[in-house]
Amino acid sequence: MKVAFSTLGCRTNQNDTAEMQTLLENEGFTIVDANHPADIYVINSCTVTAKSDASSRQAVKRSLAINEDAMVVFTGCYAQNNPEEVRQISGLDVLLGNANKLEILAAIRRRLEHLQSRDVFGDPEVVMTDITKSWDFKTIPVTEFGGKSKAFIKVQTGCDESCTFCTVARARGRSISDERENILNNVRCSLDAGFKEITLTGINLGTYGMDKSPPETFSSLVEDIANLDGDFRLRISSINPMEIDDHLIDLMAERDNICPHFHIPLQSGDDTVLAGMKRNYDSGNYRTVVERAAERIDHLGLGADVIVGFPGETDAMYENTYRLVEELPFTYLHVFSYSPRQGTDAFRMKNDVPKAVKKERNRRLTELGRDKALAFRQRLEGHTLSVLVESSRDPATGRLRGHSENFIPVLIDEEDTLMNQIVPVHIQDVYGQQVSGCIL
Repeated sequence: MKVAFSTLGCRTNQNDTAEMQTLLENEGFTIVDANHPADIYVINSCTVTAKSDASSRQAVKRSLAINEDAMVVFTGCYAQNNPEEVRQISGLDVLLGNANKLEILAAIRRRLEHLQSRDVFGDPEVVMTDITKSWDFKTIPVTEFGGKSKAFIKVQTGCDESCTFCTVARARGRSISDERENILNNVRCSLDAGFKEITLTGINLGTYGMDKSPPETFSSLVEDIANLDGDFRLRISSINPMEIDDHLIDLMAERDNICPHFHIPLQSGDDTVLAGMKRNYDSGNYRTVVERAAERIDHLGLGADVIVGFPGETDAMYENTYRLVEELPFTYLHVFSYSPRQGTDAFRMKNDVPKAVKKERNRRLTELGRDKALAFRQRLEGHTLSVLVESSRDPATGRLRGHSENFIPVLIDEEDTLMNQIVPVHIQDVYGQQVSGCIL
């Protein structure tokens, strides 16, 4: 049978999808593209915004438009947080919780038996563990990541923070770390499969090991992975500022196989707003971590998430954020306008910021982010970067594309034989946001 996956949201979801694909492929199922006819469609949903919920519902409609008789499995954070709402989506057969994704094979088999024995579909089968309680978190080796050149390795899940705007902690449960040896084995399997870049993922990545007895540090895990044999590089996905210790910064500064790239969520540069968000740092803490990293690490790629228009955010508070972003060495920004999410503490907050004000604040900050990105890329002209060439060409230009170690997208004119290889690229031209280079 043919199975197609649609994955929305974060890199942890991408790892979850890869695990489910591996389980099904091992049992003889064939994985096809989400836009192709399939017998089973799996929607791995996201719920970080209302738009994410809508996109997840739309993925179901798109799938059934291709094959109206297909089975539809719906999983992910939207499914976990709002199972009753999700059950009302027309055409669903199986509803899987985040703690139950590795049970997908058994759930599909049960549903197939059910459909064969009945003339009507009936309600979807719901397989959903109470994620707020203890559950058996485990990961499995994955050797295929949907045609991607990078392997995503999940090292922990869940989050013990209580940010007032966030729905993800409720959807993923408490912070749980995978076993170190299992992580190292998963990395080895991905390296044996030919992946040249390993990206470590998690819901609150930097808290890896804090639930162990005795506690372990994320930086020590990074060191163990970097010490593995093989021609590869290691990248760290989004990590909160208070989980970045000096050891991690030193490793990134000193080790050639650890990408000089941090994505550190900021959310706001105003301390009153940060307190209202219940973030576990203030603007001074954030500045200290970023400046320490930028001082130690050459050509550091530095990204951040920023939310504008949080309830009660005044013009002066927003300007504090703008000023902090302006002063710190960011190389790209992800800017979001706040939208209320039912089930969060912020949903009940008053003093919502008018949409027009949010839009203008978003525009200004996005423009600042583009300017900083362009300035960083222009400084790299004439330098040589290590670029991992992706396994597909840029659709707009037909050129090979890839990302440098500091997360700069680069285009080159070369043959397909360089795909999935890390190659030295001399940066020749920066035009707008497009960076071009040539192989040395």
